[in-house]
Amino acid sequence: MSRVKRVILIGIDGLMPEMVEKFVAEGNMPAIGRLMAEGVYSPMYSSPPVDTPTNWTSLGTGAWTGTHGLNSFGIHFPGEPFDQVHDVSLNIFPRFANISKVNLNQLSRAEYIWQAAERAGKKCILVNYPGGWPPNIKKGIVVDGSGPYSSVLSRLSHPNRYIAGDEVQGPMPLVSVPLGLGDNPRGPIPLSLAPAAGWRNLPSSSRPPLEGELVVPRSVGFWADKDGRWRVGDASSSEKLVYHLLLLGAQGGGYDRVLISREKDAKEALCVLKVGEWSGWLRADFETPYAPVRGKFRLHLEELSSDGRRVSLQRTVIFNAEGWAYPEGVGEELIEEMLALESGERAGEEEELTQKVPVVCPVYEPTSVPHQAAGIAAMTRYLAQKYPWDLLFVQIHAPDSLNHEALGELCPWWKYYDPQRAEEAWERFRQEYEVLDGLVGEIVSSCAGPETLVVVVSDHAALPVLKTLWLGKGFLEAGLLAYKKENDKLVVDWARTRAVPGDYPLALNVWVNLKGRDPEGIVDSGKEYESVCKEITRVLYSLRDPETGECPIVLALPKDEATFLGQWDDTVGDVVYFLRPGYGLEPSLRNLEPQERMLTLRDYVYPVPPTGIETRYGRMLGFHGAYLPNAAICGSSVRAVLVMAGPGIRRGYCLPVPPWTVDVTPTMAYLLGVPAPAQAEGQIIANALEDSEGS
Repeated sequence: MSRVKRVILIGIDGLMPEMVEKFVAEGNMPAIGRLMAEGVYSPMYSSPPVDTPTNWTSLGTGAWTGTHGLNSFGIHFPGEPFDQVHDVSLNIFPRFANISKVNLNQLSRAEYIWQAAERAGKKCILVNYPGGWPPNIKKGIVVDGSGPYSSVLSRLSHPNRYIAGDEVQGPMPLVSVPLGLGDNPRGPIPLSLAPAAGWRNLPSSSRPPLEGELVVPRSVGFWADKDGRWRVGDASSSEKLVYHLLLLGAQGGGYDRVLISREKDAKEALCVLKVGEWSGWLRADFETPYAPVRGKFRLHLEELSSDGRRVSLQRTVIFNAEGWAYPEGVGEELIEEMLALESGERAGEEEELTQKVPVVCPVYEPTSVPHQAAGIAAMTRYLAQKYPWDLLFVQIHAPDSLNHEALGELCPWWKYYDPQRAEEAWERFRQEYEVLDGLVGEIVSSCAGPETLVVVVSDHAALPVLKTLWLGKGFLEAGLLAYKKENDKLVVDWARTRAVPGDYPLALNVWVNLKGRDPEGIVDSGKEYESVCKEITRVLYSLRDPETGECPIVLALPKDEATFLGQWDDTVGDVVYFLRPGYGLEPSLRNLEPQERMLTLRDYVYPVPPTGIETRYGRMLGFHGAYLPNAAICGSSVRAVLVMAGPGIRRGYCLPVPPWTVDVTPTMAYLLGVPAPAQAEGQIIANALEDSEGS
C-alpha cells in the first residue's frame, strides 16, 4: 500500500537545472534546496520539440509528442492548408476568458493524470496549468490563469479613487497599486459636488443634499501600450456608466452617509454607505475588445467630512467572475477572498502578500513575476485549505520570458558580450529564481503534509542564441520552395513548392507538399516522396555559416527514423531537424509570409545584433524549441528540472541518468496508487524510489 496520500506538482516554465544548482549552492533557493536534500533531484529531458505546449502536455499525460499530438504551438493536420494553423498560444497565454478557439486539452489525443485520478475516485485542483482549461474533469476545481490576484482573465480595469476637496494626485507608480483597491496609475478622479436637483423621493437630511457623479468606464479590458506590452486599463472611449451620488446628513448632525443610484431616484438606491463601509457588488454590462461581459465592482467610503467638503470613495477593479474558474461560483469566491485580504479582514502574512500584487501581469514582463507568484501562492493556499483534494497541480510561466529576453547576455561567446550587462542579467535571474523558490516554499508550507509527495518540474530551459538562420534561402536555391508575385505581393507558389519549412507557430519540421494529402500537393507518394525527403535532408546539411564553415543543423532525418525521439504520427512533419546550439531561426522571416528582402539576402546565417533578435514579443536573446533535448552551450542547457520529495522517495539523491518529461506522470500515478493515464508511455522512475536503494 502506497504511503503517498496526496501529490502536489509545481510547474515552473523554463527553469534551468544549471541555474537551480548555482542558486541553491549560493543559498538563494532554500525551499527547493530543502526538497533536493530531502528527496531526489535531476535534470530532465524534454519530449521534442523542446517547448511549452508539447512538454506541459507530456508532463500531464505521460505520452510522447507523436501520441498526444501537441507538436509545438501551431498544430498542422493533414489535408489542411499549411497556413491554417491551430495555434494554442491563446490557451497558454490567455488574453481573455474563453476566447481561444484552440485548446490544448481538446487537441490532446492522450488522457491527463487528473482525468485518470478522478476515474479512480480522487479529487483534483488545477491552478494555471496548461491543458487544464477548459475543464475536462467534473468533480474537481480548475482555475485558468492566476485568478483575481494577478490575471487579466478576471480583472477588467484599474481600481480608482473619487476625491472631492483634495488636489487630485498625479500618476502613481504602477507597482505600488494594490490589485482590487487603491488608485489608477493615471491618478484619482475628481468628484464635483453641487446642491441636489431633479431627484425623486429624497430622504430627510439635516443638511441640504449634495449630488455628484461617479463615472465608470464602460469599455474595459486590456490594451497594448506604446511599447507593445499588455496593460490592464480603461479604453479611451467616450462611453461611460454614470452613477449618481447623494450626500445626506443625520438628524442634528453633519453629512454622514452617501447614497448611490443609477437614477436620480432615492428609492432606486444601490447602496447607502457610511465611512468605512463597503457596498455590495454593483453589476453592469461592459464592453471588452473581445466580447460583452457582465462585470462587477464594489465601492468603499473612505472619508466623508461633516461639512461635505471632503469625500473619498474607492472603486475596486471591475471584475469578470465568469469563464476562468470551475465550478460555477469559485471565481466569485476567489474575488471575495482577495478583497477580504486587501481590506484588512484577514491579517498577517496573507494581507502583506496580496498588497504586493499590482494591476498588471502580462506574461512577457519580467517585473510582473513576483506579483503573479504571490497571487498564485495565495489562491492555491486558499483553495487547498478549503476544499478536499488528492492531486494539486500548479504552474507559473516563469522564468521562460527572462530566458528569452536576457540569456544571451550571460554568454561570453556572444559578439556583443558586456561584463557589466552580464552581471546585471545574472542579478535579474538570481532575483527571479528567489521569487520562484518563494512560490514553492509558500505552497509546500501551506499545503503539504507528511503523506504528501511534492514534485517540482519545468518543461524545458533555453540556450543563448548567437546567430540566426533563415532556412528558406537554401530551400529556394534548391528549388524546393518557390515564391511568386500576386497582386504586387510576394506569396508562396504552390505549383512549384515541393517542401514547406515550418516556422513559428508551426513546429520546426519540414512538410512535403504531397499529392492526395495536401490541398495543393505536387509530390507523388512513393519514390518521389522519398526522393524529396532525401533532398530536404541534403539541403539542411549543406547549409553553412559563412564565418565558421560549420553546419547550423546538428541532426536531420525523416520522420520514420525519428521515433526514438517521440516523433511520429500525422502532426509531425515529414522531415525532423534540430539546430546546433548557438543558432536560432530568424523569426522575422516567415516562409509562408514572404517579404521582398528574402530574395536579396546574401547569406543563410547572421549574427545576433547588440539589441537582440526582434520578435513580435520584443527583444530576445534565448530560444529553446529547435534543439535536441540534451543541447547545451555556454553554461546553459535546454534540459528541464525534476525535484521529488516525500513518502517512498530516496533522500538526497541525484539521479545518474536524466529521466524524460513523459516519466513524471507514471511515477506520480504509481506512488499515489492510481492507474496511469490511458495513453501514458513513460516509465516509472524506479531509481528515485526508496526500495531501489542499493539495487
